[in-house]
Amino acid sequence: MYTTDMTDSSPCLELDDASIGYGTGSQRLEVLQNVNLAVAPNEFVAVIGFSGAGKSTLVSLLAGLATPDSGRARMLGEKISRPSPRRGVMFQSYSLLPWLTVFGNIQLAAKQVFPKKSKSEICEHVEHYIEMVNLTPARDKQPHELSGGMRQRVSLARTLAMEPEVLLLDEPLSALDALTRAVLQDEILDIWEKQRKTVVLITNDVDEAILMADRIIPLTMGPGATLAEAFPVPLPRPRDRRTLIDQPDYQKLKAEITSYLVGLNRQVREIRISPTLQMPDVAPKQFRLPSKMPGMKRSRIA
Repeated sequence: MYTTDMTDSSPCLELDDASIGYGTGSQRLEVLQNVNLAVAPNEFVAVIGFSGAGKSTLVSLLAGLATPDSGRARMLGEKISRPSPRRGVMFQSYSLLPWLTVFGNIQLAAKQVFPKKSKSEICEHVEHYIEMVNLTPARDKQPHELSGGMRQRVSLARTLAMEPEVLLLDEPLSALDALTRAVLQDEILDIWEKQRKTVVLITNDVDEAILMADRIIPLTMGPGATLAEAFPVPLPRPRDRRTLIDQPDYQKLKAEITSYLVGLNRQVREIRISPTLQMPDVAPKQFRLPSKMPGMKRSRIA
């Protein structure tokens, strides 16, 4: 279970003994149990874990898309009970409207959040975020005309255009190739350096977590997963991926996190190994064919 000391400032995001599961009776599955998390304002936290551990469910709790069965989720001391533009979510899928252009997808979100802005103000607002993610030449293209990396840029720009106080990134780069992923990592970091929003990144990539985060918190294996003790990232910012891997602190931290995750996986596999069941000593019964079947001799088959 993870706790943190927030002596300098009150947490921006909190989970207090939050548990959630699905189903009833014998079909009940506990996804997360007694999760405690405190994220400071402007902090960049990475939650790392295996597929199926409950990382997306954790994001849903923080986003207000799901409510804990017990415990609480809070933002700046207030209970999180429903989605809010104060918390921008970026999922693995692009979730773009295919009939709208890059501009149109971002404009739709901006108009919902800022209904009092004039048409010209909305236009200027949208153009600003399109330029921020380097998509100005593609502003009038529809999603099917874009590469996967460009679509994810649109998704990022749409989230940022709502000007949320918190960014929740649910493995948004996992489906991209290595080069595109690296470019978008750098863009997200550059935006974070300039705007200093509170960020929670969900990832299964240790290198990505070390490059981007202030703290890395492993999520244990499910069912009934919880947050383990955090690994602080002592590396100074800005971080250069070209020299990062040569730093002793980086190598030590990566080895510690990887070793923890491998050990966690090994423990769970040992627990889940079921004993070999002895099958009963049985043999098939003998039977006789009918004696009057035409064209066949009476025989005995085992």
